[in-house]
Amino acid sequence: MPNRYLVPDEQDVILKSPEFTLRQLSYFLAVAQYQSIQRAADALHISPPAISAAIAHLESALRVTLFKRRHARGLILTEDGTTFAVRCRNILQSAWDLTSSGGIHGQIRVGCLKTFSPFVIPQLVAQVREHLPGARLNWTEGYTEYLLEALQNGTLDLAVLYDFEIPSGIETISVRPAPLQVVLPAGHPLSRRSSLRAADLQGESLVLLDLPRTREYMLMAFGNASSMPRISQTVTSLEMLMGMVAAGEGFSLLNFCPPSGLFGSGDLVSRAFESSIRQPDIVIAHSFRYQLPQVASAIIEQLTKLINDIEIQTF
Repeated sequence: MPNRYLVPDEQDVILKSPEFTLRQLSYFLAVAQYQSIQRAADALHISPPAISAAIAHLESALRVTLFKRRHARGLILTEDGTTFAVRCRNILQSAWDLTSSGGIHGQIRVGCLKTFSPFVIPQLVAQVREHLPGARLNWTEGYTEYLLEALQNGTLDLAVLYDFEIPSGIETISVRPAPLQVVLPAGHPLSRRSSLRAADLQGESLVLLDLPRTREYMLMAFGNASSMPRISQTVTSLEMLMGMVAAGEGFSLLNFCPPSGLFGSGDLVSRAFESSIRQPDIVIAHSFRYQLPQVASAIIEQLTKLINDIEIQTF
């Protein structure tokens, strides 16, 4: 009767476990995310010395420095720390996959562009709750620079943003185009047209979304100075922009048209804006080092459907 068990050859090398634990990796990622031992300890409901001991143990075992200590400003990842953070997320996701017995399990952290998150995150939370009960979704919102940095240092797994100036080391999955739209109050005379040019908007007032990268991009969309509209208001939130346009303070430019009345601001419509400026795609981004686990692929599928269902133009 053949032996049911494989007997290792004497020359085989037994794969030993590393000199650190999954818990220590989790502590390290928390410090990378919060840039503070105290804040990481508060989030994990453990003592700061336990976090400090875990970081010291990892640095000793790996023989690298994972963080730069900045007096009174917290901790930032070193280059070695940044590389290790992404690998840590892969390891922890693989560990979650091992524990799953059918179905999709695991924890994933998703970031979304601040002006886009109201249309994505609430729906994503609901979809994950219904269709992926074994997944733990953490989310955040921010501007482009923050999202890209978080992908690079491993504190985010996925991010939803526009494909402008994506650095090397970040891979993107294109979801849909996001052409520029002129946002108008319902009933505005220009709403009778299906598309508009800069010349059509002369004499109209612009409510400008004054955010990093956004301000310059929107103004460049008008071309030369002679076609630049008068700026009546500058705002820093999507809610205020919608309210001002609905109140008759002017038109605005966006790369999508929110569902009418989403913020209780009244009826709005959008019309395509004809411009020679490059118009972006909405993408889902991740670090090239991040090996997409099952839960990430499932979240990407949900995000893709949600984003494709968003209305960006009305007639």
